[in-house]
Formats: sequence, structure tokens, C-alpha cells
Amino acid sequence: MTRTLTIILLFIGKIAFGQSVQIDTFQLEKSERFKDIQSDKMNFPIVHTGNKQMDSLINADIKNRFTDNEYPKDNLDSTLIKWAGDQIVFLDFQVTYNQNGILSINISAEGCGAYCTSWTDYFNYSTSNGEWLNISDVIDNPADFKSMVDKDKKEQYAEQKQLLKEMLNDTDSGLDESTYEWALENYEDCEKNSDLESFAIYPDRLEIIEYCYLPNAIKNLTPIIELKYEFSEIGEELKIKN
Repeated sequence: MTRTLTIILLFIGKIAFGQSVQIDTFQLEKSERFKDIQSDKMNFPIVHTGNKQMDSLINADIKNRFTDNEYPKDNLDSTLIKWAGDQIVFLDFQVTYNQNGILSINISAEGCGAYCTSWTDYFNYSTSNGEWLNISDVIDNPADFKSMVDKDKKEQYAEQKQLLKEMLNDTDSGLDESTYEWALENYEDCEKNSDLESFAIYPDRLEIIEYCYLPNAIKNLTPIIELKYEFSEIGEELKIKN
């Protein structure tokens, strides 16, 4: 029998952010299939700005982006029931910025099939018009900022490659030449990607999200790249006014 997935709107979980924008929580019912490992956190955000048209625009966009447009015409309830099914074991969100007409929110999930995979998606919106924000909407000089980020990223990947080389030279690490070359190839492929459009805003900083997904067999060698910029560091280039 197909399990029916229910969604409960938690009114008691309503959290107010700022003067008018607030976030409600949809909670998904836990799966019988994963009842031994599934987290108690199975939450999805619902944005309320006080403007129904804008709410519809933002919430539909979050839903479709997060589920890769699998069910673009379905409402949230139906989409999550179909999309989550018996594969999602964790789902939760975090609001990192909600002021000055900007909402920055991220949603994390873990799904299990042959392997369990976790990920986080990042969303930034104008709460004045409901539009999705690109990096050029929050940075005055995106080209200059990109140059700074690319420089920092290049330096950090060089450090990560050096650490990988040191592991290869350490006989106790267990890293062999073929695995080293495999990981290094992945590092170089990731470094070539120069996308600034995945980012998160915090009260004191802007973070560019650098993805470098390695195959499961070498996931433990995933490079650590942190691109965090304090507002005080890039203040003249910011359109965000605190």
C-alpha cells in the first residue's frame, strides 16, 4: 500500500522576522521506511510578507527551485508529497537575513537511495517585489567582487591540493596514487566553475557557496573552500544598507 504523506502547518511554529515578513513551517510526516534513521526535523518554509500575490510568487519559486521543477503546476502540499516520498530523511531550513527588504534563506535535506546524500540550497529574495536576487542585486561592482572571489578561491584550492599531496606522501594516510589523481582531477574541475550565484547573506557578512561534489568513494577528500566576506570588508560595494 502506498503511504500517504501528510503535511501539518505549524501555527505554533510561526516565527516573526522583521516588521512584516514572517516564516511559517510545514512539517512532513515521518516515513515508515526510514523510521529508525529519520530526523524529527522534516520542515519546509512558507514565506508571508503580508502581500498575497508576493507570497505566492516567492513560495512557488522556492518550491520549484528546490524540487528542480518536477511538479511546477502542483501546489506545495502535492509537490512535497510526490517529491519527498519515501526517500527524504531530513529536511529543515534556516533564515540568515531578513531586513532591509531582503530575505536570505537556505534549505537543507538528506535523501537516501543506494547512498544517502545531503545538500543545501540557498535562496535570496526581495521582500519589496518578490523577485529572486542575483549577486548583482546586492553588490554594486560584481565584476570587481568576482575578481576578488576568484583570487581567494584559487589560493584556497592551491592549499587544498597541497594538503592532498601531503596525504599522498604520508604512508599512514592510505591514499594511493590513482585515488590522488582522481581527487585532483575533481578539484581542478571544481576550480574551473566560477559561479557567484549561490550565496547567503548574514547580518554581518556575505558568503559565496562553493560546491565541489566528489564521488561517494572519495567524498572524504572533499576540499574545504570558505568564501566569507564581512560587510565591513566590502562595504563600499554593497547595496545592502544596515
